[in-house]
Amino acid sequence: MELKKVLMSRKSCRAYKDLAVEAEKLEAVVTSASLAPLGVPRMGKPHLTIVTNKEMLKTLGYQAGPERDSIYGAPALIIVSCPESYPGIAEMNAACVVEMMSLTATDLGLGNIYLYGVCAQLQKNEALQKELGIPENMKPLSALALGYGEEPVAECKAFEKVLEENYIG
Repeated sequence: MELKKVLMSRKSCRAYKDLAVEAEKLEAVVTSASLAPLGVPRMGKPHLTIVTNKEMLKTLGYQAGPERDSIYGAPALIIVSCPESYPGIAEMNAACVVEMMSLTATDLGLGNIYLYGVCAQLQKNEALQKELGIPENMKPLSALALGYGEEPVAECKAFEKVLEENYIG
């Protein structure tokens, strides 16, 4: 897919089919994370935790309570953890990693959604972090849920600018 089409096709997916993501596609998404621009990489690089185990996905999705699955039933979740560094750098690095993976997933026809809530809950649960193999010096900051969406990935026909801008020249 060309870049503009990928950008126009990327949207949050909140309903997934009960289909596993093929290993090759999952690996391509994970590999793309290494292409993300990182600020102050000498302070430590992000760590990825890839979850496809249905029971663990259920545990992660319902951390906040039984009323809502915060990962929307996705068959795969990639948690991005970063070491504490200069203020804000870890969060920005995690955001760049998730965006790179999101665009790659979209290009591969996978629905996806950028998540924070699952990580906010995970930050409070050291035992679950340990069970997931998240290194002790890392903080889970962002996640990407992905899989085959109930609606296929398709280019958005109507585009609306949502940001305000000003030019100085």
